[in-house]
Amino acid sequence: MADTVASISFNSNHSISMDVEAVTAIEITDAMELSPGNWACSLIVRSAKGAVALQLLADSREKLGIVHSESSF
Repeated sequence: MADTVASISFNSNHSISMDVEAVTAIEITDAMELSPGNWACSLIVRSAKGAVALQLLADSREKLGIVHSESSF
């Protein structure tokens, strides 16, 4: 049986939480315009057991920007 790569939960259709163990890299692709007013990119979380890819859609390129956080968990 394959090991679990990630556990993803949708909360009240407003947020998502994801637990991934043994993360080795987090990548985001460059945003590209699919059609006027429709932008997309992929967020890829790589772990020792596999990868999880999320396809993100937005109505502007700015909404797909990277924000760095200094907070610690």
